[in-house]
Amino acid sequence: VQKKAKYTLLISKIYYGDIKNYPKSRKFALESAKYNPSSGEPHLLIGKLYASSGPLCGPGTGWDSQVVTWPAIDSWEKAKSDPQVASDAQKLINTYKQYMPKKEDVFIRGLKAGETFKIGCWINRSTKIRTAD
Repeated sequence: VQKKAKYTLLISKIYYGDIKNYPKSRKFALESAKYNPSSGEPHLLIGKLYASSGPLCGPGTGWDSQVVTWPAIDSWEKAKSDPQVASDAQKLINTYKQYMPKKEDVFIRGLKAGETFKIGCWINRSTKIRTAD
């Protein structure tokens, strides 16, 4: 089971880094997490996939590119339960918090921090609205 977790995570990293196929990378990372539920590494990688999706899901800046930080942070919060990657996950959270939308951007859209929001694009996940300020 540990080998399956290791190899599916390796496949996931190849799809992320070399092939740039984020949906397939997430699929293998989730598979790895099933084989080894206590490992935070797959969730660390999934967060990176989401955080890297700004240019895929929007123009690279602005709302559509900023909201991808929310599911990324969700994944990194999961990763923090693994002491081996907890500090890396926290560093990523601290780095990417600044890229979240500002309160006024959320307010203008008739939304509120703390509400559930559905991220489209390939991510296709619901998450909690957070602001950078």
